[in-house]
Amino acid sequence: MEKIEIGREDHQAMLEQLQAAYPLEACGIMAGKGSLVERLYPVDNQLKSPHAYKMEPNQQLKALLDLEEKGWEMLAIYHSHPMGPDVPSSLDVAQATYPDAAHVIVSLRDRQRPSVRAFQILGEVIVEIPYYLV
Repeated sequence: MEKIEIGREDHQAMLEQLQAAYPLEACGIMAGKGSLVERLYPVDNQLKSPHAYKMEPNQQLKALLDLEEKGWEMLAIYHSHPMGPDVPSSLDVAQATYPDAAHVIVSLRDRQRPSVRAFQILGEVIVEIPYYLV
């Protein structure tokens, strides 16, 4: 994945979902073709934790089946860091199980001005990729 391009409405919907879950981490899947996000799939955080997330398996499977049916790819996994920085944590790196998907991290430390960054995580190698509003 070289970049993530997301519409302003989807970007805003993601921020609202993540803000609503504060102070817990929230997560979801970005699906589309190429680098363009066509749809967000919010997924419940099974851990209900402010420091970690695990996608609820049934919701995750439903999202993956739906995006496959539509001919889309999983472009990215997104999640919040309610009180942490907008970079992958050591836990994020250890649990990165989809090497073709980017990781979009939203820091809510400043809730009035959330910070959003995207990364490709390949093993221990972390590379920031552009995140564009289109």
